[in-house]
Amino acid sequence: MIQQASISLVENSKHTEVNLELVQELLKEYINASNKIGIQVDWKYEAASFPYQISIKKLDEQDCIYLSCQDSRYKHFVLSCPSEQTIQIMLLPNSTFGDKGKANELCKYIAQKVEGKLELFNSRIMYFYKR
Repeated sequence: MIQQASISLVENSKHTEVNLELVQELLKEYINASNKIGIQVDWKYEAASFPYQISIKKLDEQDCIYLSCQDSRYKHFVLSCPSEQTIQIMLLPNSTFGDKGKANELCKYIAQKVEGKLELFNSRIMYFYKR
């Protein structure tokens, strides 16, 4: 069963629209931030914090960012922009609990950066914009 979380832009968000290029840029920022943590604690943290390879694939005739991993604890998940106001994060049927944890962490990071409204996989809502 596919599970999904979504980040929606609101009136007070930093950005007026989102696209895959913005999501890729935020993904790179996330990876760089986690690499800096590894340097600070003198540990190769990047392999543990973000074990995925990034590729662009088509899913239902829409370009998506496909994150896949060779580690047995992780498999894959997908990020897409179904509209100019929404970023969608999907866990595929054979995604693991490790994928869900990493996806939740990434969702919160992206929602904080765009100052949007995040609906998590469990349907709970988090607000990251000034109200």
